[in-house]
Amino acid sequence: MKILTTAAGLALAIGLIAGVSPVAAQGNVDGTKYDKGASVTLQGCVTAAQRKDTYVLTGVREWPVGKSEMGKYGPRMYWIDKTAKDLKGHLGHTVQLTGKITDVEKSEMEIKAGESGAGLMVEIEGPGKDVITTPGKAGVDPAGRTPNKNDIKITLLKLKIDELKMMSATCSTTVQ
Repeated sequence: MKILTTAAGLALAIGLIAGVSPVAAQGNVDGTKYDKGASVTLQGCVTAAQRKDTYVLTGVREWPVGKSEMGKYGPRMYWIDKTAKDLKGHLGHTVQLTGKITDVEKSEMEIKAGESGAGLMVEIEGPGKDVITTPGKAGVDPAGRTPNKNDIKITLLKLKIDELKMMSATCSTTVQ
């Protein structure tokens, strides 16, 4: 699952996908739990993505708890309505976001070669500025992936944030 935001071209991806698995064939096993109008709470660590003023939320926990990370079109990702200034001060912090899903659409993550051909990068497509990050932060297993092939279909959930609060001034591997 990922989070992305539209304001000021800021994108925030939440890395929950531990590689796309055969679970994708199950489709949207959670029904209306992640449809337009549903309330969601997400908690994770704010980390910097590759482009200035873009962020990735890693180590994410999601409420309500889903049976899988899959949505209608593939793994769930969120595009949020916060700006870079809202998140920049939380870099390296564990935060909790609560809001309502305003739209659900089909999108994708593209696997691309890193700068100067070094390694792989993941470009998460959303409205506004796309997020470019490492496969690890995007929760994508790079094994067997080829640049400009193997795109990953995702379910993009636009999320209007009602509350953003810092849970911890640090990030840990175990998010409480």
